[in-house]
Amino acid sequence: MNGWLNPFHVLGVPVGASREEIVERAEELARTCATDEDRKLIVWAKGELTTDPVLRARYERTEPRGTDYARQQRWEDFVGDFKRNPVTTESLADEGEDQEGAADGGGSHLRDEDVDLAAAVRILIRQAADAGLDSLDPLFQTMPANDVDGVSRLQIRDVLFG
Repeated sequence: MNGWLNPFHVLGVPVGASREEIVERAEELARTCATDEDRKLIVWAKGELTTDPVLRARYERTEPRGTDYARQQRWEDFVGDFKRNPVTTESLADEGEDQEGAADGGGSHLRDEDVDLAAAVRILIRQAADAGLDSLDPLFQTMPANDVDGVSRLQIRDVLFG
């Protein structure tokens, strides 16, 4: 049918696929393909790999090692399973209405009890002492303060969750 197409690629099967796996995959693709042209291509690929062992061996020899045509499909399945809609102000407001406490300012809004102010002050004082500062003003002006290794010791989780 086409000398440039690789039947392993058309069917999305590895070189080591058994005859049964090839037939099963071809039937699955034929059921879901959109056009007659695609269906003919699938039938051609199945025939190339299942009718003549010498022909299949030729395709196997010219196939690059480690080729994984099914990788793209696995990636698309992964993205489909784990894709989340971006967070918008409207979606947060909608969620907040459904949550307990939304009427009294709770819900998805930050509440006073969500912040451990004492822990934040302790971190600031510790950083001031480590830096040899007499006042906390320089820390507030350069937040977040970084240690010698460049890592910020004041993290949002420290402020929110102590």
